[in-house]
Amino acid sequence: MSEQALSAEDCASMEQIRAEVNKIDREIIGLLGKRLAYVRSAVAFKPDEESIRRPDHWDRFFAARKSWAAEEGYDPEVIEAMYRILYDFTIKVQLALHDRK
Repeated sequence: MSEQALSAEDCASMEQIRAEVNKIDREIIGLLGKRLAYVRSAVAFKPDEESIRRPDHWDRFFAARKSWAAEEGYDPEVIEAMYRILYDFTIKVQLALHDRK
């Protein structure tokens, strides 16, 4: 059973804040691991390298994430930068898997 998270406002010390941030980061990393499984599985549906790189898809992809960031009160440029790093990694993983087909 997981421990109930404290809200940011309920934290009474830096130790509590750090502990809560660590929990969140652990969740984020876990979700990125799950995301990677989908990235890998997607290669089965992509017939060639062009279908992996598809710039038209990525333009819409980044625009959506920036919009979601703004809705959450987060800086869209920061989120775009993070997702561009994920994009580079995604392409690298998918191209490597495609080469093994």
